[in-house]
Amino acid sequence: MNIDTLLIDLPTATLPWPLPAFTDLGVHQQAPARLLAVLERQRPVVVVMGAEQLERLLDFPALALSDLSHLEQVLFVSPRPGDWQLAERAAAQLDCRVQGFSDDGRELASVKLEHQRWCERALEHALVSAVALHSQTLFAVPQPCAPAAVDDHLDATEAAIDQQFSAAQLHDAVELNQRLSHAALLSMLNGLEHCGLLPAPLHDMAQSLANAGIAPGHRPLIARWLDVLQAQQLLRRQGDFLHTSLDASAWSDASLEGIWTQLSLDWARNTGGSATLDYARDNARQLPALMRGDCAAVHLLFPEGRTERAAALYRESLAAQYQHRAVAHWVGAWAARQATDAPLQVLEVGAGTGSTTQALLPALANVAVDYLCTDVSRYFSEQAAERLRAWPWVRHGVFDIDRPALAQGYRTQSWDLIVAGGVLNAARDTERSLATLLALLKPGGWLVFSEPTQEEFWVMASQAFMLNQASDERALSSTTFLDLDQWQTALARAGFQGNRSLPAAEHPLARLGHRVFVAQVPSLRLSRAALAAHLEHPDLQLELLDRLPDLPIAKDLP
Repeated sequence: MNIDTLLIDLPTATLPWPLPAFTDLGVHQQAPARLLAVLERQRPVVVVMGAEQLERLLDFPALALSDLSHLEQVLFVSPRPGDWQLAERAAAQLDCRVQGFSDDGRELASVKLEHQRWCERALEHALVSAVALHSQTLFAVPQPCAPAAVDDHLDATEAAIDQQFSAAQLHDAVELNQRLSHAALLSMLNGLEHCGLLPAPLHDMAQSLANAGIAPGHRPLIARWLDVLQAQQLLRRQGDFLHTSLDASAWSDASLEGIWTQLSLDWARNTGGSATLDYARDNARQLPALMRGDCAAVHLLFPEGRTERAAALYRESLAAQYQHRAVAHWVGAWAARQATDAPLQVLEVGAGTGSTTQALLPALANVAVDYLCTDVSRYFSEQAAERLRAWPWVRHGVFDIDRPALAQGYRTQSWDLIVAGGVLNAARDTERSLATLLALLKPGGWLVFSEPTQEEFWVMASQAFMLNQASDERALSSTTFLDLDQWQTALARAGFQGNRSLPAAEHPLARLGHRVFVAQVPSLRLSRAALAAHLEHPDLQLELLDRLPDLPIAKDLP
């Protein structure tokens, strides 16, 4: 509808008051100062203007200083149904009656009433706990579902994967990991000594770390080192200082070179590769520079921007091999059980170097699937597209587990399966990220992910220098990773059920803490289709979240 024909096109019955002579400010974009000058000079009783003009006028600082007491009525036309909010704002600021009309001639007030009816109708559904409506999108929060038994088929995956490793391999892998942890702890002592922090003063630790030149962002990490070294009985308290319990020769530069060299040889014999130990040893050599911030940790993981070392890091160890094979087997078996003519919707988040992706894609080769491989970095996404050219049916995109999915263009309840390999430990708030993933999954959908569940000392002396500070319970315990119980609790709080993991408690690799989790969205969780049917298919977009977005029209149940 054109503003020039507003009063002609609208039926007289739709106007709730007789109109005196009015001033038509038109649809042309004029500066707010000019609009205000016209209003003050002509002193109209009724004004017609565009919605954008009105919005700019309301934001104009000089408006508060102007005398518009003569103004009784403002009319505007907007293509946006949500602009009834603009009408309310204008009425408050201009202290007069403000009426908006949509392009089809409907009063925006009636649109607001229609929106309120949708909200009220949605709240009548037994499985809806809260609603909010913004523009043409209705947000609903489903009621939590009671826990139910889940057939996750994890036992079959466990049996299949256990046949792929010999007992000797597994025993050696555990022993090598223990030696790697000890080498990392000795390297921490070496780094502390080089920075003048041995013996470590206990009085005013923050100031002591600052005096030693430790970079501000790394001081919490170094403080954690001191706690760990005490727990491992390599440091002991004597008065106001922490003293070492070993002779200094145990962590000298020469001793450490010998320890790392032998460990690298034995690691290669067990795993067939050496990149992990090369990376750990390079970090150990650079610890004083890392601690002071003179060396960027990212350059050690991605030397000259190359990703080969990072890729090996997530593939090489027996624990990593176990994880990838377990994820691939479970996903392949899951896909084979699905009885649907439509392609399965699979989202991978935090694909990174693609170690999980490349392990599981063969398991989906003969399945109709829409596979979206994502990472927080466009750089990694483009690298993944290059690596996965043999799988042309894989799509690539960007997804950040720390941001709301809708803000990134991802609709809720769109995926049958989400895969995440070693990425959720990088989330700032694990439960928040889990809730985001749950909302993305369809009712009955699955989340499969792998994560460490205990401290890895060599990670504390390498990758920890580049990890974000957590804002969840890891911040309270000063740990890098959630433990097994914390993961299961976080999954349950987010609304997942089942929440089992591999390897089993009695498995040799269980001591290393690397686990594969399988969790399901309750099948009885409110679906978009069920809500649409309840609303008799309104002309609205429906989104079902774990909590309402921050909108002024949000309405919660008592």
